[in-house]
Amino acid sequence: MWVTPTSSDLRTVLHFLGMLLMGIAAAMLVPLVLALVLAEWAPALDYVIGIGVTLFFASTLMLADVRADSLNRRQALVVTALVWIVGASAAAVPLLFSQNYIHFIDALFDSMSGLATAGLTVVFDLDHMAWSHSMWRHLLHLIGGQGIVVAAISFAVARGGGAFALYQAEGREERILPNVQHTARFIWFVTAVYVTLGTVALAIAMLLDGISLGPALLNAFFICVAAFDTGGFAPHSQSLLYYHSWFVEAVSMVLMLAGTMNFALQADVWRGDVKEMITNIETRTLAINMLILTAFASVGIALFGVLDTGGEFVRKVMFHIVSAHTGTGHQTIYAPQWSLTLGSAGIAAVILAMGAGGAVSSTAGGIKALRIGAIVKAISLSIRKALSPDSAVVKSRYHHITDKTLTDQLISSSMTVFILYMVTYITGALVGMAYGYSAGDALFESTSAAGGVGLTIGITSPFMPTGMKWLYIIQMWAGRLEFLALMALVAVVIISIPRVVRKKR
Repeated sequence: MWVTPTSSDLRTVLHFLGMLLMGIAAAMLVPLVLALVLAEWAPALDYVIGIGVTLFFASTLMLADVRADSLNRRQALVVTALVWIVGASAAAVPLLFSQNYIHFIDALFDSMSGLATAGLTVVFDLDHMAWSHSMWRHLLHLIGGQGIVVAAISFAVARGGGAFALYQAEGREERILPNVQHTARFIWFVTAVYVTLGTVALAIAMLLDGISLGPALLNAFFICVAAFDTGGFAPHSQSLLYYHSWFVEAVSMVLMLAGTMNFALQADVWRGDVKEMITNIETRTLAINMLILTAFASVGIALFGVLDTGGEFVRKVMFHIVSAHTGTGHQTIYAPQWSLTLGSAGIAAVILAMGAGGAVSSTAGGIKALRIGAIVKAISLSIRKALSPDSAVVKSRYHHITDKTLTDQLISSSMTVFILYMVTYITGALVGMAYGYSAGDALFESTSAAGGVGLTIGITSPFMPTGMKWLYIIQMWAGRLEFLALMALVAVVIISIPRVVRKKR
C-alpha cells in the first residue's frame, strides 16, 4: 500500500470513480426507455431523476485533475472498493422513488444485492412492481455479474497496468486472452450468447403455459439474467415457484451451472477443448461437492421423512443444492418452509454449498472451487510427505487450463481467502444471534449474504432490524470483492488518519 497517500492519488481515484459512475448513469437509460415504451410515466421520472443525480456527482468527481491516463495497482484497488458502494448508492436513487422501498437503506440494500449478485431483497410488494424497476434490478445483476470495471475496461476507460489491476480487484484472477480488454469483451460475448439462448428457451416455455408475449419475454429475460449471473432476483415474490414448471427449473439450472464456470475454462471449451470440462480441478471439485451434498441432504431427508420421495423430492433437493453452490439463490419453496421441506440435514447441506461457492473468474461468489481443491490437495500432500522417507521429494500436481504443480503461494492464498470467508460467515451469524435469531437461521442468512447467494430462510425482509440490513450490505460488498480491495481501502484510511491529524495541529 501507499506509505503516504498523496493529493495526486486522491485526485486520480476521484476522477476514475466519476468515470465509472458515468457508466451507471448510462445503464439507467435502459429502464427509462422501457418505462416510456410501456407508458410507465412515474417510473420514467424516477430514472430521469436517477440519471440526473448520478451525472451530477459523476461530473463533479471527474473534475479532479489527473496527470496520468491510467491507474496504478494501488489506486485501482481503492477505486474498485469505492465504486461498488458509490455505484450502489447511485443505483438506489430510482428504486427509492418506486414506492417499493420503505427507506433509502432498503433501496441501497437491493442495489448492493443486485450488483453483488447476491439476490437477497427487502423489496415491498414485488409482485406489483413496475416492469421498468424490475428491469433495473435485474440489469444490476448483469452489470455486477460481469463486473462494473469489466465494462469500463471493455470501453477502454482504464488502460495499461491499471486495467488488469481493476480486473483482479473485482475478484477475477485470470487473464483469459493476452489483452485484458479482449478478455473483458469475451466475457460480455459469452454472457450475451447464454442470455439470448436462455431467454428464448424460457420465453417459449412461458408462451406454452399461456403467458402473453410481452410478459413472457420480460419474465424470461429476468430469470435468465439472474440465473447466469448467479444473482437470484426474480420478478415475483415466489421466485421460481411462481411458474410451477420443471422446464423453467431445468433451463435455470443449466444457466446457473454455466454462470458458475470459470470464463477461462469456457474459452477453452469454445475453442473445442471439451475435455477441459472433465479434467479441470474446478469442475471436478464442483461436481464432487454437489454430489456429496445432494447425497447427504437426500439421506437426511429420507431418514427423517421430511419430504415425500419421488420426482418432487429429486427436483427440490437437486435444484436447491445447485442454486446454493452456484451462488444463484433461486428458490422453489417459501422461506418459512425450509425446515419443513428440507429438514436440518438439507439446510446444513445448503449452508455448506453456499459457503463453498462456484469457480474463480466466474459470476459466482463464495470461497471458490479452485481454492477448495487446492486445500484438499494440500492436506493430501501433507499426509503423503509424512508417510514418505525423508529423502523423498513429494509434489502434488493438478490440472487447471494447463498442468500445474501445487505451490506454497496457491496454498497460502487459498487458506487466507478461506479463513476470511469463514470469519465473515461466523461473525455475521453471531451478530444475527445477538438480534435474537436462532444460530442455524443466522448462519444460513449470513452465509447467503457474504457468499453472494440470495437464498433466504426468512430473516431478510423489509421489517428486519436496520443493523441487520447494514450487516448484510457490508457482507455482500466484502464478499463480492473477495476482501482484497476492501482491505486496501481500509488500509488507506488508517494510514491517512494520522496525516490529517498532524495537519490540523
